[in-house]
Amino acid sequence: MRIQDLEYYLALAELGSFSQVSKRFNISQPTVSLAMQRLEKELTSELIWRDPGHQKMAFTHPGQILLEHAKKIVQEYQQAQAAIQKEAEQKFALGLSEMVVLAYYPAIKEHLSDHFFTHLQKSLVQRNEGLRLLQDGKVDALLVIGSANLAAPYRVEEIAHPALLQPNGQALPDFTLSFIYQDSGQSSETMTAILSELKTAIHSASQNDFTLISKTE
Repeated sequence: MRIQDLEYYLALAELGSFSQVSKRFNISQPTVSLAMQRLEKELTSELIWRDPGHQKMAFTHPGQILLEHAKKIVQEYQQAQAAIQKEAEQKFALGLSEMVVLAYYPAIKEHLSDHFFTHLQKSLVQRNEGLRLLQDGKVDALLVIGSANLAAPYRVEEIAHPALLQPNGQALPDFTLSFIYQDSGQSSETMTAILSELKTAIHSASQNDFTLISKTE
């Protein structure tokens, strides 16, 4: 069953004329008639009574039943469309420090979900600059090197990670990898989910993936 057919059906109930429905949707009148025939075939019931001269029409009892449910179906579909569109337009602005961009992000990106990338809007930031952007609401979170002592409503989560290797295979001294975000109601649940995915991605990547690359690569 096509949602568009139901929309034509509801418009026919409102306007009472096939020609008026065709004008509203900028389609031909036979297109409207074909949509009504499809509905009748799918439901194996006559939905619309038309007099031989096609001057009058009325909905049969099955047609009235469909009308009642069609309103709910189309409304639910439109609400779903709106919710999906809203979700698709939402962006997660993540500030990444240079070391993260050059080493950790390349190692973990293949372990992140498609959903993560759909909403991700990443930018390279210096640590102190990133903190200012976070406080100004210009980024949603930071993934940076080093710890931070921030008061509520900001939260700092240190992420366990493998040692970072230099191109020659030697490990760099240990350092803190921090995920910083603002703890505020519903957004906190979102940040917790994102943090969990980042931790899982870092855990899934192999040790050899965490190699510092040069800026020219």
